[in-house]
Amino acid sequence: MEKFIEKVLNYDFNKLPISDYNKQYLAHITPVISYYKDIYIRTLFISVLALKKDHKDLTIVDYGGGCGFLSLLLKAINVKQVIYIDRNPQSVIAVREISRALDLAGPDVIICGDSPDLVKWCKENQAKPELLIAIDVIEHIYNLRRFFADLTSINEELGMVFTTGSNPMNIRKKRQLYKEMDMYEKGNIITPNYYTKRLEFITRTYPDMPAEKAREYAALTRGMIYDDIKYFIQSNNMEGTGSYTIPSLQDKHNTCDPETGNYMERILPFEEYAQYLRPHGHTLAVCTGHYYTSRKNPLARMLARMANFLLDHIDFFRYRLSPYIILAGFKSRRHE
Repeated sequence: MEKFIEKVLNYDFNKLPISDYNKQYLAHITPVISYYKDIYIRTLFISVLALKKDHKDLTIVDYGGGCGFLSLLLKAINVKQVIYIDRNPQSVIAVREISRALDLAGPDVIICGDSPDLVKWCKENQAKPELLIAIDVIEHIYNLRRFFADLTSINEELGMVFTTGSNPMNIRKKRQLYKEMDMYEKGNIITPNYYTKRLEFITRTYPDMPAEKAREYAALTRGMIYDDIKYFIQSNNMEGTGSYTIPSLQDKHNTCDPETGNYMERILPFEEYAQYLRPHGHTLAVCTGHYYTSRKNPLARMLARMANFLLDHIDFFRYRLSPYIILAGFKSRRHE
């Protein structure tokens, strides 16, 4: 494991033939790779305890694996089989290039796609992974009900562990995310913003709709993809004389790219995750994360250690201070 960390810290990833997006992500994660290593190991430790299996006997899915560091670490500690999947073709290229450059064993299987593609591959290859780990992914998934149905169709006892910075209990983090969400929705972080994308789609699809009504629908369909926007408009009275069936976002700030369905750090209450898992016989456990304590700034280092102490020892601060949370879903009988 230390060899893995050393190689990551000492390699210049800018010279690799990978996308600028992946280079930017690597520039962000590489200096704090020891922190992410701790997150990876903690998710694996939680999983091993729940599954009651040695990690060397597991087939693990690295879902939304990005640059592939989780996959590389899992192979470095001799996990039996690692299945990497990411919807971004550039990330699929990156994981191959990085494993080759670092002279480390890469994932055994590399898939470009989403959960239906994972289901397809597993069925074709008669594979039944025991565990899925997703780092900073679940907050972006558009249809969680369909997502969990896909995963449990692979293996009804599949263990699932997700980390997310979208902690609904951390007020400071929520305010930060609210600001970003609202900038994606009606600000200038991206052009066109999500509201403008929906408005342009509605006016293009329904050219006879009055401008005021189009703007109203563009606001009401926040957090919806184009197909669902059409269904919503057709299900309601387009002339506005009927009552609306307004979709629930749980939090009014939540929003997604209507073209791709990628949510911008969606915030959901713990119970909603539990409701999505319950029909599949899984229970949800929520664990807290910790702050990075190896910071260069002495004051920041001290504050991080103090925060970790408070969330570890005082229940009131446990979730309210946590910088991220771990959502662990396992078949109910595992916890009996």
